Amino acid sequence: MWKIVKPRKTHKPFHGSTFRRIINKNGYRYMQKTKLPIFIVAIIVASFSIASCNSQAKKTAPAETAIDADTIPVDDDQYVRIETSEGDIIVHLFRDTPRHRHNFVKLARKGYYDNQLFYRIVNNSLIQAGDPNSKNATPETTLGTGDVDYTLEPELYPERHINHRGAVGMASYKPLYESSGGQFYIVTGMKQSDVRLANAETHLNKKRRELVFDSITKQPSYQAQLREMNKKGDKRGMWRVKEEIKEQTNAIMESRTPFAYSKEQKKIYQTIGGEATLDGLYTVFGEVIEGDSVLTKIEKRAVNADRRPYDDVVIKHITEIPAPTR
Repeated sequence: MWKIVKPRKTHKPFHGSTFRRIINKNGYRYMQKTKLPIFIVAIIVASFSIASCNSQAKKTAPAETAIDADTIPVDDDQYVRIETSEGDIIVHLFRDTPRHRHNFVKLARKGYYDNQLFYRIVNNSLIQAGDPNSKNATPETTLGTGDVDYTLEPELYPERHINHRGAVGMASYKPLYESSGGQFYIVTGMKQSDVRLANAETHLNKKRRELVFDSITKQPSYQAQLREMNKKGDKRGMWRVKEEIKEQTNAIMESRTPFAYSKEQKKIYQTIGGEATLDGLYTVFGEVIEGDSVLTKIEKRAVNADRRPYDDVVIKHITEIPAPTR
């Protein structure tokens, strides 16, 4: 999968026709016949998009009855304590990202994250965990391809939740289109310049346009036309259809307000720092509210060529806790 850090394409799982579980926007599970994604664990540092560790076939985990995805019992903010070998990190999980919040809490309850490693640390960007293969992994073990056997539909709200320092987000097989089921990251980042923020805005608006274009192209009527024209080698006809789709895309995008950072968001990025290139592409479902010093200890670890720390950073356990009193 993936990595929410620089997009160094390292991790590519198998593509095989199979069934996988997807959790839709209403919280219900369904089965879909599809290609098992090659976990392109993209990690966007600077101006990249999440990458992944090496090309290695992902073993499909046994089907879980799952995250009780058809029932999201808690409609509220939640809080968890991530106990690590370097100290505790307290995370606030957002109410308005229920699929990701609920999924994270359920996996934590099951002990999925217990004894896993923060197996990837990208300087001035983020730290990442969620690979079950990292439990008791030897120093020679290549990590980054392990995960649960389902993905989540994204909950992307960059107008409210940005990737500032301490933001907690889910890695992705296909940024903007779906989230990993188990791999997550915590942003460390650096202060963002006006130019970098402007570039991030432009990039996200371009990606949103591509998403609209793709959704129109996938309409059955257009798919039938394009298939028929492709069979006949009718390149001019295919060009005309694509121009028609572009016009529809333009009309839709003109009716929407382009994404732009608020003054407050810009101030946060310029004072606290973060990783703006992730915004709107990866779901941010929480933020660190205590334990920034622990985050600093972890991010400063020396790492090897795969960005795995030489000295393991272990997640001992993740526990639900009441809302901290301030």
